Amino acid sequence: MFYVKIMEKVTLGNVDQWYIARGSNIENPILIFFHGGPGSPQTGAQHKYNKELEKHFLVVNWDQRGCGKSYNKNIDSQTMNVQQLLSDAYELVQYLLERFNKKKVYIMGHSMGALLGILFVKKYPEVTIAYVGINQPINRPLEEEDSYRWTLDYASKINDKKALEELEKIGAPKNGSYKSIDGLVKQRTYLTKIGGVTYKKNAMFINMHYLLSSHFNLRDRLNFFKGFSFTSQYLWEELSSYNITESIVELNVPVYFVMGRHDKIVHNLVENFYQNVKAPRKSLIVLEKSGHLACFEEPEVFNAFMINKVLEENEVA
Repeated sequence: MFYVKIMEKVTLGNVDQWYIARGSNIENPILIFFHGGPGSPQTGAQHKYNKELEKHFLVVNWDQRGCGKSYNKNIDSQTMNVQQLLSDAYELVQYLLERFNKKKVYIMGHSMGALLGILFVKKYPEVTIAYVGINQPINRPLEEEDSYRWTLDYASKINDKKALEELEKIGAPKNGSYKSIDGLVKQRTYLTKIGGVTYKKNAMFINMHYLLSSHFNLRDRLNFFKGFSFTSQYLWEELSSYNITESIVELNVPVYFVMGRHDKIVHNLVENFYQNVKAPRKSLIVLEKSGHLACFEEPEVFNAFMINKVLEENEVA
């Protein structure tokens, strides 16, 4: 047994993109993480809080097109769409299967990455062992509207006049999108402040590890927010318009959902979706002391679920 750390640049969809793979054994099953945001690689946070997974999986973090190490100012903005990301992901999977001599991979996504993840396993079940959706988006227009209303109601409850003025100026989102990305950032800032993003842990402290990830050099850190801005500008509206309740009623792979009880971004719509979706095997775990960053807020519970439930129930491919 030995520790594996591989960082490579690969060409996906004619654009250079980066991934980093970590694990205690190169023979372990591949677990690919689709980060959220859009535009926020979570490699540093995952390595800090979910390092235990590296003993059981070859954990692959991929900086998606247009962000993190994969940011490039020359990327054609017209390629920034969900179908292109799904195509990029499939190319990456095919590359990793050949490189590490595997037949299938585990797919795990968080937040917007979970939306991308569930769309991926719906489209490409043949390369997927099982899927794990963390803080899974279900009906983005409804979730975003509920998030805005919850923030507005809380500001009213505590009589925060500045927050009320700002939020009313931003206005409620339409079809999941605000009038501008600036409006989204302001809503999330207030939501974070009042505890709608995380429950007990400090959201900014967790998010800080995104930027401080060891796979970034100084240039990558300076470009981080450029990538976030670029990606959000071209992907947010499309991603936020998705409602998978009618388009995904059956999945041909085992599915696992991880929900933070106090999440005020995607709330609890996954519970009803979980009850209705058909799958060969399915499970839902609710983390009672977590919000929207469930896998980082209660890492011990999450890691144990991944190892003792997800891994044990599925044949390694």
